[in-house]
Amino acid sequence: MSLVTRTLGTDDHALLALVLDGTHDCVKLLDPDGRIVFVNRRGAEAMDLRAPEELIGQVWIDRWPAAARPKVKEALDRACSGETARFHAMRPRPVDGLASWWDVSVAGVRSADGKLTHFLTIARDVTQEIVERERAQAISAEMRHRLRNALTIAGALVAMGARGKPELEKFAGEVTQRFSQLSSVQAIILDPGASKDFAKVVSMLAAAYGDGALLEFGTIPDIDLDDAAIQALALSFGELCTNSLKYGALAKGAKVRVDVEVEHDFCTLVWSEETEFETPREGGQGLALIDRIVRSTGGYVEWETGGSTLTARISLRVSSSARRAQPSAGEAAACG
Repeated sequence: MSLVTRTLGTDDHALLALVLDGTHDCVKLLDPDGRIVFVNRRGAEAMDLRAPEELIGQVWIDRWPAAARPKVKEALDRACSGETARFHAMRPRPVDGLASWWDVSVAGVRSADGKLTHFLTIARDVTQEIVERERAQAISAEMRHRLRNALTIAGALVAMGARGKPELEKFAGEVTQRFSQLSSVQAIILDPGASKDFAKVVSMLAAAYGDGALLEFGTIPDIDLDDAAIQALALSFGELCTNSLKYGALAKGAKVRVDVEVEHDFCTLVWSEETEFETPREGGQGLALIDRIVRSTGGYVEWETGGSTLTARISLRVSSSARRAQPSAGEAAACG
């Protein structure tokens, strides 16, 4: 969307320049040929120049590294056609050559009769955000690696402890298999590039946390969830299983019923079990954590208690593009 200008007096120009000098963003005005005709003080400081006037008359696209220029040209072309374009690009800092990252918007400025008179560019330094994001990604990758190693080592220790003891080998094999399942689930839910197939993840979670004979599944829809929703699902399912193994149906060898409903924009996992309700443990945060995590993804949680029955309904948002063909009634997930 292009901006429309009106004729400004000398005092108006001075006031506008003063206002723009007060912003932390780099603001430039270009002529239709892409030459800089105005730059605020922050824009000059970002280029390590003493005064904005040092940039006047220069071609804006030439101020960018060669690798970024295709993005800059595309943004100018889009702005010329009436769009407000936006791009991210890296530019070395003039002082030390270190990378700085910029979020840039470009809009055309037109006169009342529709003629393109200028381009307005606003650039914000997002270097710190990019650095923090990369640091968080590096830490996350390291934690995934360490968690996978921890599960592998735990499985190896269990197998080692049962070696030469026939009465323990079967049990050790089952425990090792569960560790392997947890490692596989962890790889899927934490890897941004992995497919987030709902039915597959639920099946793997069930195999890792529960007894296939005790977890009774209804129809599991064939849909994908985004990273945040599938992580919320995994954490919620794990917390429900843990609580049931400690206090509820699974601890007593009783069955838990798991159903999934898809309606409108939500996929709801329904967990039902017979359990005994005790006074909430001081410092216990499991159920509150489920609620907080699910709500952070745009979903919601409903708890129903009646007599000795607990029903948890965990609703996660599903985009229409994520839905695929639904399985026929009676089809259930394989949870072995």
